[in-house]
Amino acid sequence: MTMPVLRFLSAMSLCAALSSAQAATLFTLPAATGALSSPNSLVASFFASAGAGEVSFQLQGYNSLDGDNFFIDILDVSLNGSSVFSATYDLGGGGIDRVLGGSASHALMDGLAKTVDLQIPVTLQGGINALVISYSSPSVFEGTPRAGEQGSPDEGWGLNSASVSSAAPVPEAPAAAMLAGGLLAGMLGLRRCR
Repeated sequence: MTMPVLRFLSAMSLCAALSSAQAATLFTLPAATGALSSPNSLVASFFASAGAGEVSFQLQGYNSLDGDNFFIDILDVSLNGSSVFSATYDLGGGGIDRVLGGSASHALMDGLAKTVDLQIPVTLQGGINALVISYSSPSVFEGTPRAGEQGSPDEGWGLNSASVSSAAPVPEAPAAAMLAGGLLAGMLGLRRCR
């Protein structure tokens, strides 16, 4: 009588552990980048299970990072070789804020802070994923001549923080061990009941 009760309690604690699993953080930027010149990019590789995820970061403008004007500077976020979001923001250089492709939740801070917080929904592939966050300053955009690259320090940008998370809960290591133990105990219990 004691063994079935222990197996039941073991299964109950397994269910509780699995239901409390949290969405996984797959990558976190270890420290703010400081000022980077344009063009430039940051690359991060991380392991993930296939499914929905989110890329979140705070973009910092330095000096005269431009929105859509003659000196346009363009942010692009790519995952596994495909652009998932692009935009141009006035972070000190003037111009219009415009989303050029993809969707994101973004909040511009006050003009003095020169920052924008972005949350971009993405689809992660199973295995290694490559995230690229880059800035460029084209000499032609939408058929119109633009200033092109002005370099550092004029077009400085950086990331104050960045992370990638998986939307799907991932069982933690203790929960996975409990699952294996609970399955083994259940199989042994079925054999003894026969």
